[in-house]
Amino acid sequence: MREKTILIIVLSILASLAARTLADALHIPGFYDSIGIFIASMTLTPLYSLLASIASYLLLAVYYKVYVFALWIPVILSIAVIVVRRFEKLRYISAMVLALLYSTLWFILYMSLTHTWNYVATIFRSRGFMVLTLDALFCYITALGLHNAISKARRSTLIVSVALLIIVAAISWIAVYYSDFSIASLFPEHKGWLLFRTHKMDFVWLPLGVKGTNTYYYPIDRFKRGSPGYQVWVGMYWVQGYHDPRDVGLVSEFAKWDQNVWLGLHGCNHPYTYVDLVKNITIITFKGYKAFLMYGGMISRSDVKPYEQVTLRGFFITFYDPKTDHTAIIYACSTRENYNKMIKLLWRIVNSWRIHS
Repeated sequence: MREKTILIIVLSILASLAARTLADALHIPGFYDSIGIFIASMTLTPLYSLLASIASYLLLAVYYKVYVFALWIPVILSIAVIVVRRFEKLRYISAMVLALLYSTLWFILYMSLTHTWNYVATIFRSRGFMVLTLDALFCYITALGLHNAISKARRSTLIVSVALLIIVAAISWIAVYYSDFSIASLFPEHKGWLLFRTHKMDFVWLPLGVKGTNTYYYPIDRFKRGSPGYQVWVGMYWVQGYHDPRDVGLVSEFAKWDQNVWLGLHGCNHPYTYVDLVKNITIITFKGYKAFLMYGGMISRSDVKPYEQVTLRGFFITFYDPKTDHTAIIYACSTRENYNKMIKLLWRIVNSWRIHS
């Protein structure tokens, strides 16, 4: 393998990582991980382009574990690019076809892993589908513009480009860490509760086309039917960007998709979640923030076989943090039957957090 070929392979792999982390650091919706796949497929031989495409997702899996399950996506996308390269006159039509293919593949993975096929019509009309399609279209057009320059570039230019991509990826990751993940230390442990710190939620919220993290607790008896802690949640979504904290419909969408994905991953074949009650929406001061408190509930299913229907009751607290450009959505709920037993404990956990404006 020639040295220049190796450099282009490395450049393609790093381009996907740098674009993905930079988009996250700048709070830009979308993944932008296809840019390296397109560069490799336009510039390298079919075999090397496939190797580079798969390697790009393997590296991205270090950043976000969901890419482990998505390794087949760059294979199909790379083959599709290799095929359409033969139709030079249809390059712009090909760009749209490839962009739609990219977003479709991601949502096929989403519905397959989460058993949310019953939402297929909603998903393919969703904002998230449009975001991924436009994301891939941008990546393809950018790669098309870079293709000739990369093919003709000297060894020294490629080395400098690789170094710059490493720097961009590193700086972007640091920015993402301090913006999205450093809040993990603000959530203390509680006896009898399991704490799960700052899980990346981009895949969970794929239909919404937004990115962020989730820190949550549940009691050790959460999966024990008949116990006070059965189906109890309390946690906080830390969503990139501004999302109207007063919009009950939007706020509930984050919880809805989270709950449905959780149910699907626990084996429920037909998850569903919908709001059945909203009341007492008030403005409060929470940890120095002007926030909105709303009580209400949802109808969903249990994550324990036989996945019976459950009625959940609880509250949301929402606010926007302009310093980090994040919208916080605090959620707490239990079953309707145990709500009076759990509500004080849920509030005690929420009030223990060391969040401040």
